[in-house]
Amino acid sequence: MKKSILFLLLGSLVAPSLLFAQAKKTTGTTQPADAPETLVLSDSLTYNDATKTSEFKGNVILTRGLLRLTSDELHLQEDKKGFQHGQAIMKKNPKVTVYEERPDNYETIYAEGNTATYNGETEVIKLIGQAIVIRHVCGQAIDNLRGDTITYNSKEATYFAEGGPSSQEKGEFALSFNLVQK
Repeated sequence: MKKSILFLLLGSLVAPSLLFAQAKKTTGTTQPADAPETLVLSDSLTYNDATKTSEFKGNVILTRGLLRLTSDELHLQEDKKGFQHGQAIMKKNPKVTVYEERPDNYETIYAEGNTATYNGETEVIKLIGQAIVIRHVCGQAIDNLRGDTITYNSKEATYFAEGGPSSQEKGEFALSFNLVQK
């Protein structure tokens, strides 16, 4: 109970600063005003205004529109254009997870990996180490992709997998899929 209250309290303290940062970003020239809101909840936050870096630790949940990322730690840095770039790390839990709903195509994307990086400008998430992406259409699993590294481009609706030493399934492979149905 205390942890839930602490989580909500920290979320209410973090949210105004993130909303201010998001409002500042959406009024600039780098992002359209209709860009989805980004919200990060965590047990703790360390922010450095001089370097434009944020470190979220403990039970991290990032949401941006219909995309949700969960991890133990999230390190974000804002570039000169105002875009966020980050790295999600797991220390206690098994995997970083990403879940995205794509209601226009009746799809959901579930992805996981040992770590993940995010490029806010390109909207590319790279899952590294025992990476998995599963695409569901109408609740039915359609694609199940595994590899050492999987690059998921949310903006272009594509993903690309590479085999390697920390693949779920041993062996070398590289596959690429376009998620857009025609």
